[in-house]
Amino acid sequence: MEFKSLNNIETSFRQIRLYAFVFAIVCVVVSGYAVYASYSFAKEQREKIYVLDQGKSLMLALSQDASRNRPVEAREHVRRFHELFFTIAPDKDAIEKNMERAFVLCDKSAFNYYKDLAEKGYYNRAISGNVNQRIEVDSIHCNFNTYPYA
Repeated sequence: MEFKSLNNIETSFRQIRLYAFVFAIVCVVVSGYAVYASYSFAKEQREKIYVLDQGKSLMLALSQDASRNRPVEAREHVRRFHELFFTIAPDKDAIEKNMERAFVLCDKSAFNYYKDLAEKGYYNRAISGNVNQRIEVDSIHCNFNTYPYA
């Protein structure tokens, strides 16, 4: 099998150049489609939220506007901070671990309050007296009319 057009050097050069150009265009188109498909897939996956139900099962939830969930998030944030900050076990490591987790949810004022209580010996008395303290939040009221929320 012989290519008759390849006998002439000039026509064979034009033909190879055309094949290379077409191949390059096909590569660019395929690459562009791959990038587009990956971004659209990532965008679609960002709309899915997986929720852990009491540490047991993973459920799929759809994302919504963040402002719709803001009141629930704020109340849960405040509730969780108070549970961590005011729940005390007669173990220094447990107290420090709870405080570290609580400090992530608050500002410097809670750290200052913790330091004041520690300087007054509150935690040492709780440990030496073998005191368990647990707080249960019954209601939380937040004002969402102004930012930062109060």
